[in-house]
Amino acid sequence: MTVLPDDGLSLAAEFPDATQEQWQRLVEGVLRKSGREVSGDAAEDALSTTLEDGLRTRPLYTARDTAPDPGLPGFAPYVRGGRPEGGIAGGWDVRQRHAAAPDGAVLTDLENGVTSLWLLVGRGGIPVSGLARALDGVYLDLAPVVLDAGRDTEAAAAGLFRLYDEKGIDPKAVRGNLGADPLGYEARTGEALDFAPVAALARRVTEEFPGLRTLTVDALPYHEAGGSAAQELGASLATGVSYLRELTEAGLGVEQALGQLEFRYAATADQFLTIAKLRAARRLWARVTEVSGAADAG
Repeated sequence: MTVLPDDGLSLAAEFPDATQEQWQRLVEGVLRKSGREVSGDAAEDALSTTLEDGLRTRPLYTARDTAPDPGLPGFAPYVRGGRPEGGIAGGWDVRQRHAAAPDGAVLTDLENGVTSLWLLVGRGGIPVSGLARALDGVYLDLAPVVLDAGRDTEAAAAGLFRLYDEKGIDPKAVRGNLGADPLGYEARTGEALDFAPVAALARRVTEEFPGLRTLTVDALPYHEAGGSAAQELGASLATGVSYLRELTEAGLGVEQALGQLEFRYAATADQFLTIAKLRAARRLWARVTEVSGAADAG
């Protein structure tokens, strides 16, 4: 262990603070070697990178660069989270996707750090009839379950409700999402789905399962089809607003309808753009909830 002397010791004490101008002169020297004569801000701009949607990232960010006030966690515009204590009291929610569930696979994941389950059910995934076997031994009041069942959402939800009843799970303890996403399903497959069964599920969930959600606004189909970050955001917001209108027309209040939605976005290797996209999504949806008359319910 290193012990500092009584009078303190700053390892950087003998080095003067570097300035933006010094950085730019170094950049000018590098560019000059490549045959480019630029100076000042133009030299730094030459190292900037143009991204999709006309965004540009600079090579260096300092305290001179400002950004809008992100606010505090739990307060508008919610870019730092919807609750002061964070989304999960114990830390991150680690959600594992299962397109198949060999005996013991789900329990093994839960025993090794997974905290919630994302189950592909129906076509190309776990058969609806196999849902009970896939969740055998799982404490359903502790591990949230998120379904991804497409055209089989209604049947998969009925199977999950039956499991809750058979295991005697308190409806107030249920967490997760039934994963209904008619527009996302249509974007992936070209097959349209009727929203009426989804609205019926949402009404039941609102009345019986206060901690459960019915719909997932999944932006992955647009990202996987080559959409940019802005296009992914635009498609997800349009989907969210469409679902909000459908749910309120089906009899839910605005706050109840908002409580039935969950958003899913792609996270890529560009971690800074991903963070910016997630924060933008929060800020944009906060604006939607504000104009819908329920600013604190989104």
